[in-house]
Amino acid sequence: MFSKFPPKISVPLFYAFITLMYLIRFLVGNTYGIFLLALFIYYRADELFGISPYTLDQLALWLASQSESTKTALLSSFITVIGFMLAYATATANWKGQLLANLKLQAAGELDVFFSEYSKLATDCEIYASSLIEAVDKIQKNCTLDKAVFLASYNRDQGQIFIQKRQRLIAMGVDVHSFQGRYSTLLLSAPNLKSSLDAATTAVTNINDKLWINVPFHIKGDENVVQTFVNQVNVADCFALKSAVDAHHDELNFSSGAVRGNLMSTVIGFNIWTMYNLYRQGGDFYKVIKERYTKLQK
Repeated sequence: MFSKFPPKISVPLFYAFITLMYLIRFLVGNTYGIFLLALFIYYRADELFGISPYTLDQLALWLASQSESTKTALLSSFITVIGFMLAYATATANWKGQLLANLKLQAAGELDVFFSEYSKLATDCEIYASSLIEAVDKIQKNCTLDKAVFLASYNRDQGQIFIQKRQRLIAMGVDVHSFQGRYSTLLLSAPNLKSSLDAATTAVTNINDKLWINVPFHIKGDENVVQTFVNQVNVADCFALKSAVDAHHDELNFSSGAVRGNLMSTVIGFNIWTMYNLYRQGGDFYKVIKERYTKLQK
């Protein structure tokens, strides 16, 4: 609809449109909005329609002048209408609340599975990079030939597993952006949801950028497998991968956990045991926050 216009026009039009639609929805589809709209029409009826509605005093006098049967009928009708409105509003609110709770739990579950898997795979890749660094360091410090051959052979074999995990991480680096589209409305409906997911996504991107390290491989007929292994390992790239995981792993878990906690908080809520455990773990919580703050300042 707005794509036909240049950004300087389409963007303000978009925000004006959603603001107008929100106001209309609030005034027509919300109990408080309908009440405010009714008050506005009541006090502006003379200007809008050329009529003057009864004041409360006039309405009371009119009601007092009616017969007992009319009063009974009016009171019964009033109670029936109010009861219907309350029942409808309550049922609708419960229905919407249940759907929203289910959607939040679904999103929280998907995020938990996704980022838990990513965190584990990223840690495994960091361990492999550290293993390569350690192997090269031991070989260059003149370890025995048998141990050097073992280190070269073992890390070459582990390299195939690393490649599989790297491919999975790269695919997940693409899939993480799908959460923004799939749950965009939900993420915009509460504070810090989108910003926390953006921070976790940025951590994924920063880690994935350093995954492309050289993986040592076997060369058929190679007579000096140890030196070939050392030549194939780029220690600087391995250090870069290790540093990237160290730097962004906490932010990845912290931000993704913040999203899950925010989504589930309205469903589960706080109780006395929640408060007790939060205070009990206050020292550990302080250390985590301090470490995260220190890393963000770098």
